[in-house]
Amino acid sequence: MGGGALAPAAPTSGAGLWGHRRGRLTLMSLARYASDRGDAERGLALLRRAGAPREHELVQLLEHFQPAPRPGLGRKQPCWCGSGRKYKVCHLHREQLPLAERAAWLYQKAGADLFDGPSGPLLIQTAQARARYWDSPDALERAIEDGLAADAVLFEGGAFADFLAVRGSLLPTDERLLAEQWLLVQRSVHEVLAVRRGEQMTLRDVRTGDVHEVRERAGSRQVKVGKLYCARVVPSGDTMQIFGGIEPVSIGERDELIALLDDDPDPVELVAFLSRRFAPPVLQNTEGESLVLCDATLRIADPARLAQVLDDEYDRHDDEPDGALAWFEHVITHGIQRIRANIELRGDELHVHANSDARFERVLATIGKLDPSATVLHETRDPAGDLRAVQQLAERSAAASAATFLDPAADPAIAAALEEMAGKYEAAWLDEPIPALAGHTPRECAHDPTRRPDLIRLLDSFPENTGRPGTMSPARLRAALGLS
Repeated sequence: MGGGALAPAAPTSGAGLWGHRRGRLTLMSLARYASDRGDAERGLALLRRAGAPREHELVQLLEHFQPAPRPGLGRKQPCWCGSGRKYKVCHLHREQLPLAERAAWLYQKAGADLFDGPSGPLLIQTAQARARYWDSPDALERAIEDGLAADAVLFEGGAFADFLAVRGSLLPTDERLLAEQWLLVQRSVHEVLAVRRGEQMTLRDVRTGDVHEVRERAGSRQVKVGKLYCARVVPSGDTMQIFGGIEPVSIGERDELIALLDDDPDPVELVAFLSRRFAPPVLQNTEGESLVLCDATLRIADPARLAQVLDDEYDRHDDEPDGALAWFEHVITHGIQRIRANIELRGDELHVHANSDARFERVLATIGKLDPSATVLHETRDPAGDLRAVQQLAERSAAASAATFLDPAADPAIAAALEEMAGKYEAAWLDEPIPALAGHTPRECAHDPTRRPDLIRLLDSFPENTGRPGTMSPARLRAALGLS
């Protein structure tokens, strides 16, 4: 074996072992050696002697890869190989599956000791990164069985190279060569060009431009043409196959993921990135700040004087029916004026409302400058940046009455106003730098042949307009960009 590595000595016989107190474990080890050598028949025979049940994972593995006798050839007929010997003494128990079929067996051999071996702690850490957003008691177990964590430990974590160094000399020659090829393959981002459901798919590596015809039964039922996926596409005899799962990648994450892959990430980094898609949706205001529902009540010594300076600082709103005075702080985003904060003065109490810490702190600091004597009587900050936080907030506010809402379908004026706002937003969006387009504007991408496919994919990911007033229309955007 190259590199001076020593392979473990392989026992050659199981005779007389059953009487020994460790005989069963020895028989199981012999079966593992037989599996590594590709001898399913001998491995199953040893497992039967060891009393292994049918549901034992090694029994199931070897039964799956046990070659069937050649059809149409009797035991006493001349062997198909041309040796002149009878089939029963030549190849009857030595048939070998094609390498494309044994590739999955090779992969299973490499991962057999992953959990209980030296890489076990790394596998647990990687599985924890995978299960971070899975809210279930068996999340860690599911993450270990999921496939991605184990595959990342095998390849990004070096466990596959260790397996090959220790047990590679036991493998059939063609499997050893195949394993060495796998070590040269990098995980990458692929675009699906074509799919034959349940059979295969055509993938283009977006980093290299290489196009692969991939035999993939399960994955080909899930992927969509034009979408991006992260996977390791490896040679497997006369085919290309995928082991370790296929992870969807959004357009906005593509460049960041490629940069991460170029930087040789460790398994935890890689799996954490690919598992971000399970995170609860993040709720932000129009300035990209995490939602926090902030309220404060302040005591004001001179309400009349404060009202005058607030008129100079903020936009005065119509006074409330109860006589309270109201002001808004506004900001313009995407060409539309939006409310940043709401301020109300009732008697000698000032109420401040905002939906982010940054907006809230800014208004409180301004009030402090306008009236240094103002004192805070009450303040609350309720995080609402993701759905879990919103659910917790709703549970705490279960006694609150249901909010009323305006129905645009019942009021043409409201519908017209919403449509006008949507039109303004769409017009502004065409010239906004979009993170999913690597910071370029949609209009720039429409005129750049190298970036136009990304723009088309982004527009295709938008939900189609259902006709509800105020929603963006991908069809209108395509027409404005000359893509219809």
